[in-house]
Amino acid sequence: MHLTAFTAVCLVIYSCLRSSTVYGYEQIMVENGDCFLKASDSDAPKMPIPFTSNGKRYSIIYPDAKGRLNVKSGLSFKLSCGTSKFASNAIRQNGTADALVTCVGNDLLAYRGETYQYTEFRCNDMPKSELRVTGEMCQPANYTVATVGFRTDRAFLQLYSMCFDKSTKNSLYTWYDARSPYYDNHQKYSKRPSFINSKELYGKTDVNKKYTLKEQKKTVALILRSEQLADKYIRNDNKHSLSRGHYAAKADFFFAYEQTATFYYANVAPQWQIFNGNMWADLEQSTRTKLDQDSGKSRHIIITGTYDVCTLADVDDVQQPLYLDLPGSITVPLFYWKLYYDVDTADGIVYIGLNNPYKTIDDSVFICPNICPDGYHGRGYLDKGSENDDPEPDANNGLIYCCTKESFENVYGKLDPIVYRPLM
Repeated sequence: MHLTAFTAVCLVIYSCLRSSTVYGYEQIMVENGDCFLKASDSDAPKMPIPFTSNGKRYSIIYPDAKGRLNVKSGLSFKLSCGTSKFASNAIRQNGTADALVTCVGNDLLAYRGETYQYTEFRCNDMPKSELRVTGEMCQPANYTVATVGFRTDRAFLQLYSMCFDKSTKNSLYTWYDARSPYYDNHQKYSKRPSFINSKELYGKTDVNKKYTLKEQKKTVALILRSEQLADKYIRNDNKHSLSRGHYAAKADFFFAYEQTATFYYANVAPQWQIFNGNMWADLEQSTRTKLDQDSGKSRHIIITGTYDVCTLADVDDVQQPLYLDLPGSITVPLFYWKLYYDVDTADGIVYIGLNNPYKTIDDSVFICPNICPDGYHGRGYLDKGSENDDPEPDANNGLIYCCTKESFENVYGKLDPIVYRPLM
């Protein structure tokens, strides 16, 4: 996103306050009489999507550090329930899921000649996201671009996109524009939704079944030609089985409906639970902390992907690649990586995490020169087993290291320029 005439138009027409965010554009300071809009935690999941438009450009409006939407007095923006409807009969009487509202002051908004409190615009259900498979290709022109967002009456508000490999039923990576200024806060929504499958991407594959512990053991036993080895490696201890590891993390997004929009199978890949809940979670949080500390000085894109294939030794001590869907799809990746990309400097750091607790750390795991001399080890997770239960001990206590973007791309290949294009 580059500062253009569009930015100036936004500042004049949609002058939301300095602490508010419209996908990267910082706005002017509000004064007395302006709107400060905030819903209670109980109302939050069903509050509508606030957004602005300028021609064909659409931007979600984000709250300040206190979770408030701040709008200049007398200025207008849109609220949408997406594919749901407004709960109030008075507001939805014209049958639309969108409402063009104007700030009156405090928590009051004008709509069609009447004045309403912000919370009166709640929806009858949480706004639902959808995954769209686009006609674009990526890396380069070999894979499918899909995007997740929200459909309104006049717009599709994109949240994040992905480069998907239909042959292996895995995303190579996903990317999203970090709101700026970024505040490390989000609505409290603890309900964990079910993951959504996309028939257009996965065909008839029952992806949910492939992730079950029973099915994992069955598949690994076939790969290693040993049920005993499968029992040793895949264990019901919340550490040594394969979880649905997010690319774009739930907590990266503010609104509850955005958080639920991360629960697509195309936004996950098999990730060892011991890595998922420890080191990778630490890296995700540290990324959000860095965005918060930047205070909007720069604009960032967060790109998260996987690379290579995790292997385990079979009955003949030969390393075999792991998949959840035989013969060779839903790949268990050896590495997860995250690029923290600064738009203004056109550069960034790639963090690379080892997704295999059973692999000995040697030179082979460093696919590019490590510029974090001591690595980033998080809390570590070395499992020595116990006297009563003597599983194969983990071969390492976890590893995350970092490389320059250039050195990473020397191995991975150049990332498609599409990831640096503004989503909205």
